[in-house]
Amino acid sequence: VCVVVTSTGKLILMSEEFDCIKNTEAKPTEFGSEHQTQVGWGSKETQFHGTAGKGASQQPVFATPTPISDTDTQEARVTWRGDGQYFAVSTVDERDGQFYRVIRMWTREGVHTSTNEPLPGLEDTMCWRPSGNLIATSANHNTQHQVVFLERNGLRHGEFPLTLRADKTCVSALLWNCSSNILTVVYEGQETCHVMLYTCSNYTWQLKQHYTYKASNITFLWDHEDEHKFHLTVDNRYICYQLTSKIITCSATTTMVIDDKKVNTTPMATMCIPPPMSYSQLVTEQHCNNIATHGDDAWLICNDRTIHRFNNVSHSPPGEITPDESYKLEADFPLDSHTCIRHVVMVTQNKAHCVALVNDADALLTLELSDKEVFVASCMTLEDTAVNIAQHGDSATIVVQLYSGELYELHDGMLEPWGNENMRECPRFSEMEVAVFEEEMVVIGRTPFNHLYMDTRLWNYDCTSISLHKTHLLLTSHSHTLTCVNLNQPTHVARTTEGVTDTEIRSVERGSRLVVSDPSSSRVVLQMPRGNLELIHPRPLLLTHLGRLIMDMQYRKVFEAVRKHRVNMNFIFDYHPEQFLSKLPDILSQLTSKFLELFVAELSSEDTTLTMYSFTGTQSTAPSDKVKTVCNTLIECVTGNVTWLNTLVSCYAKMEDFAAGLLKLNSLHPTHPTECEGAIKYMLILTDDDTLFNHALGTHDLNLVLLVAQHTQKDPKEYMLFLNQLQSYDDTYRKFKIDEHLGREKSALKYLMCCEGRFDEVQAFVEKHNLYATALQHYPFGTDQHKTIGRGLARILKERGNNEEAGVLFGQCAELKECLDCLRLTKQSHLALSVGAQLELPPDEMSRLAEQLAENLRGDGGHKEAARLYDRYCDNPDEAVEVLCEGGFYSDALEVSQARKRVDLVSNIMSSLRTESEQTCCLLVEKKEQAEKLAARIVVVREKRNLVGTGFEDMEKISLPCVLDIQE
Repeated sequence: VCVVVTSTGKLILMSEEFDCIKNTEAKPTEFGSEHQTQVGWGSKETQFHGTAGKGASQQPVFATPTPISDTDTQEARVTWRGDGQYFAVSTVDERDGQFYRVIRMWTREGVHTSTNEPLPGLEDTMCWRPSGNLIATSANHNTQHQVVFLERNGLRHGEFPLTLRADKTCVSALLWNCSSNILTVVYEGQETCHVMLYTCSNYTWQLKQHYTYKASNITFLWDHEDEHKFHLTVDNRYICYQLTSKIITCSATTTMVIDDKKVNTTPMATMCIPPPMSYSQLVTEQHCNNIATHGDDAWLICNDRTIHRFNNVSHSPPGEITPDESYKLEADFPLDSHTCIRHVVMVTQNKAHCVALVNDADALLTLELSDKEVFVASCMTLEDTAVNIAQHGDSATIVVQLYSGELYELHDGMLEPWGNENMRECPRFSEMEVAVFEEEMVVIGRTPFNHLYMDTRLWNYDCTSISLHKTHLLLTSHSHTLTCVNLNQPTHVARTTEGVTDTEIRSVERGSRLVVSDPSSSRVVLQMPRGNLELIHPRPLLLTHLGRLIMDMQYRKVFEAVRKHRVNMNFIFDYHPEQFLSKLPDILSQLTSKFLELFVAELSSEDTTLTMYSFTGTQSTAPSDKVKTVCNTLIECVTGNVTWLNTLVSCYAKMEDFAAGLLKLNSLHPTHPTECEGAIKYMLILTDDDTLFNHALGTHDLNLVLLVAQHTQKDPKEYMLFLNQLQSYDDTYRKFKIDEHLGREKSALKYLMCCEGRFDEVQAFVEKHNLYATALQHYPFGTDQHKTIGRGLARILKERGNNEEAGVLFGQCAELKECLDCLRLTKQSHLALSVGAQLELPPDEMSRLAEQLAENLRGDGGHKEAARLYDRYCDNPDEAVEVLCEGGFYSDALEVSQARKRVDLVSNIMSSLRTESEQTCCLLVEKKEQAEKLAARIVVVREKRNLVGTGFEDMEKISLPCVLDIQE
């Protein structure tokens, strides 16, 4: 759609073929189709006006418009919204003989929707923000220029003042970049023109760049594709600017933000102040365009090439600070008057390198300060336009990137190619850093397309901002995550950031950008899209910082940080266990009991440097019995010092040895009653009342039990009767009763067996709790008590079917009949026959016993022993030969037949042998057929593998078994 405003006050809309869509009045008197309706909500009469009083409600809602200024061109202006659905027209209307500027909003169909509210000093320049929410226009009121923002409904939506006086200059143009985040204000004066670039942070507009040109008029245009590129014509000369956005820091943590004639500084290492506020301001007389820092010093480069030096910026007091020294840059050769110096990096306090345009070509200049003068020590013409300069920390290593992507290192005043030939050409970076990786310098750069490179290697496809820490590279992504990559571990680089563990990646707020990371701690500051700041402590950086503190023996800071950031306290020991154990007395001198109580409470056998914090790369390994080792070492160090009593009982509680801890407190109670009772109360926090009471009872010290019971919530009626009853027993029997009450049956039995005249009670206790083994070990073998306990155990074994063990026990107790009854059901033929001989059984009973034992052996595979019993004790060689043939012992069967001189048994042996031979041949034939089928199948599979080729590469080679040709 084409919009035409005629001199006769007509608004004509035409199509792309210049067909008239609509012809209407360009200056309608009505407000528009979207006229605002006042419903009384939040009206000025009902609002609270504070110190202004009730009279404020009578003030007019809108300001009174003023006539156009003398600098107004009185021409109509048109601006479109980014999506092309709406456009605004600014015209001059006549009212009562006066001319006023009015802005009207229209749809692309030519429908008038709204008119701006009256604004004093409204000028003709305006531009609709591409994102569509605001229209920027200028106003000249009381010789003060302002940029005023309007909504589509015509209402005012904020403003900010301009720095130049309105009586000497006029605003000739307002332009937005394609991403709607930079607003350009173009001033035109009689001899000079000014271009000012504004950005918004936390709803505050700040002047970031101010360019001054000695010309009567200029033409400015933003690039339609690159949000940081704009085009300019000055005195029939074309200039293209490529902007870069960079976080400037001093001493690595003090941020420096340009805002017109001042630079806002905030030491982020100690405070986190969001913009537009700041801790201090560096004030200059000219507009600041560039900043360079070295250590704690800074240079501020202004648009008139004045350099202001500030010392000790990070330690400056709050408020406004004037420069320590000011210098004016003068050169013996012609510097381009339309461009300023850029890419300034300080090497020392009085020396810096920068890029400037000399004879229509970029040159690398070396600036030095001396006697309040700035002189150019050297000038080196570059082969192409310089787009980036990066410096490694405060060192002399400086890398320059040209427009072609080539990287060069400044060495001894000469530019030398960076790295080898394969590393010279890289994509053009919008952000570039120099880091040390494996003792070598590498260039890390981010392209405008958010690709991250290490030298020429593509490292990440989705990187929105980067920041270098001492040992880590931090990067944010469009997926709203922050990744910390350890540059000291080559595995991270080899696998790229796609293989980084979950612990090294954390979610951040949408659109977050990295501002600064403190190399001396784990503080990382992020900035949200609106401008507010967020301070975080990423886990990898925090653990690396804790590791440095541990190696420096600053354990108090470690404990405080671990508790504050909720890190598993096992890390304190796991990071360097040898140092912790050997330097424990020195560590205790830094801490209080509260720290160690928390540490012991969280102590576990897990080695956190191998599990949850494995990305730290620590080589030390904790001992296998870690909990016991640490607790015993702590006990050894704190024993004898009552200030560590809570730590002492914590160690015993962690090892679940409450009784030892109570005994230790009981021994100290006479001299330190208050501290010991406090430790008992602390133990009641670590466990419940009943558990601690039972542990105290297990010490068999009733005084200690009473001391613990007094500090519990238990009612004395619950335990006093029981304690009085225990007090009435003798010492040994009391210990039995206590252990029986606590469920310690074995210990109780030992005490009971030491009591004289209580064997019946012992026998009943053994039967009740099945403690026969313990009782048998206590009583000597052969005594009446041993036999009585043994008979009881033997009967139980017999009932359970353990006839062999029961028979042995009956034999030990001289119960031969019961012993024989058990053994005849087992395979122990020798024992059974021996017991039978001791009982002097008749021959026929011995024969029946042997036959029964033989049947047991025959069914369980004991063919030889069964045949021996049949032949020797039962006088039955026929059955003996049959049993041997069943087991395959044919030679033994022939031996029996020959010994008995029974030739008829040989035929039985041969018949059995023939039958087994036939069965074996049939089995071999069956196996042969099966092997032939498998061999044929393997041949088919191999043929398919050769035909297909893919999918079988990893198949293991199958070796065919050797198939024998069996002859029947």
